Amino acid sequence: MGEFIIALFSNLAQAFLFGTGIFYLFLSFRGFWRGRKAPAAAERRRFALLLPAHNEEGVVGLAVESLAGLKYPRELFDIFTVADHCTDGTVRAAAAAGAKVLEHTGPGLKAGKGRALKWATEKILAAGNYDAFCYFDADSLAHPDFLEAMNAHLAEGAEALQGRQLAKNTGCLLAKILASGHFITNRFFQLPKQALGLSATLHGKGMCFTAELARRHQWDETCLTEDLEMQMRLIRHGVRISWARDAVVYDEEPETLRQYLRRTIRWTRGSLDTARRHLPGLAARALGRGDLRAFEGGLYCAQTYRFAVAALAAALLWYSRDSFNLALWLYGRLPGMEHAMKALSLAPLLLYPAVALVLERARPDLAAAYFLQPALGLLRLPIFVAGLLRGTELWGRTEHTSRVAIADLVE
Repeated sequence: MGEFIIALFSNLAQAFLFGTGIFYLFLSFRGFWRGRKAPAAAERRRFALLLPAHNEEGVVGLAVESLAGLKYPRELFDIFTVADHCTDGTVRAAAAAGAKVLEHTGPGLKAGKGRALKWATEKILAAGNYDAFCYFDADSLAHPDFLEAMNAHLAEGAEALQGRQLAKNTGCLLAKILASGHFITNRFFQLPKQALGLSATLHGKGMCFTAELARRHQWDETCLTEDLEMQMRLIRHGVRISWARDAVVYDEEPETLRQYLRRTIRWTRGSLDTARRHLPGLAARALGRGDLRAFEGGLYCAQTYRFAVAALAAALLWYSRDSFNLALWLYGRLPGMEHAMKALSLAPLLLYPAVALVLERARPDLAAAYFLQPALGLLRLPIFVAGLLRGTELWGRTEHTSRVAIADLVE
């Protein structure tokens, strides 16, 4: 009986890994065709732009300047910098660049960003008359056409939106490697999900919610990945998150290994926490209502466990090698499977995603840097373990030092 249970779990783990890979591979095929652009809307909405910052004196001014330069009637949007427990010159720099500064000095810094966003959103909803809220980071920059694009998508009925994310800094090798990943995510993940009616992923910056949605679904104060938590909560409540390809936001990539590890470990801890909270509800909605968005959302949320599942599958596969195993059965029975497995290990994981770099017309140096991504894969085990061990008491700010202005990116 014990051997049967071990073999069962081994095959379930193999089926999960294989099925998930096939699902997202087939989903990505839609990325070979570009999505439609939302037509310009005659009616212009009024926006509140929120930019949370904790000791971001060096970059917050550039972020505010990019928002102030948006090609949208200036009387129809206000820029709010949410200065969260700042002890440097963030308040002064943001105000000098043209933002209205809200100083958040509430209790503690635990998961500070989510708490600051909730506090600021409630405050602005109570005091202002806005149709929609857009959220950015202190290290992010917005393309001049960002608000026009978001306004067009809102006019078509969207409640929640995520803009297309690109990297603003590509001066060092690590930043180039990470920047190359955005092209693949946008083309073979976000675009297909938008075209097929699924929900996009939220990235913390370049997000837009209607005021009514912001009122109904407040930011979580305790999760280390408040954007992912909000994403899964919206999907659980039947709200679709649309992807706005023409609303571009630029994010700062880590330039040192220390920055990268600090950020990724926090993301891992937050992803594990979000999966614990929302996976059961997503599964219940997917099965109970036949909700394909909830199914995909749950599948995406479960990817935070993929390393653990892969390690478990490998261990169980070895232990139960004398019992029936799906992977070994497929390998031995299907004609040409040996060559197919070799091709599948190379094509989907390396060569196939690189097609997105061609379709998106990535710079040659970014395309070349993509092929170094496996080097970062070597860090997955220590990052996953560190994420398991990390606490949730402190949000953990990543230092931002890249002084890139929107004028450096857009002519």
